[in-house]
Amino acid sequence: MFYLLYEDTYASGYTNSGVFVDVFLGILIGLLGLVLICYILSIIGQWKVFQQAGKNGWEALIPIYNIYTLCQVVGVNPWWIVITFVAFVVEAFIPALSILATLVTVYFGILIAVSTARSFGKSDGYAVGIYFFGFIFYLILGFGSSEYLGPKPMSDILFKDKNSFQNDSASNTNVNNSVNKTLVSTQRINYCPSCGYQLVIDARYCPKCGKEL
Repeated sequence: MFYLLYEDTYASGYTNSGVFVDVFLGILIGLLGLVLICYILSIIGQWKVFQQAGKNGWEALIPIYNIYTLCQVVGVNPWWIVITFVAFVVEAFIPALSILATLVTVYFGILIAVSTARSFGKSDGYAVGIYFFGFIFYLILGFGSSEYLGPKPMSDILFKDKNSFQNDSASNTNVNNSVNKTLVSTQRINYCPSCGYQLVIDARYCPKCGKEL
C-alpha cells in the first residue's frame, strides 16, 4: 500500500514537471520565433532603406556590417561600433562597469535612431519608434513615401558630424578654385590691337609699338 502511494505520488510529480517543461519550451520557442520574425522584417526594411540611399540592399544581410553601412547612410561616425564592442568586453572583465556599457549602447542606439529619422526627413519623435520598434519603422521608411535627404546626423558628444570633413574639404576646394580663377584673371595675357604683341592685361601702352591701350 505504501509502495503504491509512493508510486502514485512520484508519477504525479513527474507528470507535473513534464507539463511545466513542455510549457516552458513552448513559450521559449514562441519567443524565439517572434524574435526571428522581427529580425527578418528589420532586414527587409533596412534593405529598402539602403537602396534609397544608393547602397546595396544585400549589405543589410551581414551582421555588424549592416550597422556600419547604416552609419555611413545617416552620417554617424562608425567608430561608435568599436566603442560599443570595447565597452562590452570591458564589462566582461569588470562587471562594475556594466552601467557604463549600457549607457554606451543606449546612446549609440539613440544616435542611430535620431540620425536615421532626420536623414529621411522625419522628426525626432519618429526616432523613438525606430529605437524601440525598428522592424516596423524601417519598413515604413523603406516602402513609404519618405525620401533620403543625405546624411543628417545628430550632434555627437565625441565626434564631429561625419560629413564635416567632407564639407570642409569642399569649402577648401571652392576657395582654392576661386583663388586660382583670380590669379588667372590677373595674370591673363592680352594682345596689342596694332602689332599683335602679347601684353599683360593691366598694361597701358604696348612696349613694342607704343600704342596706347
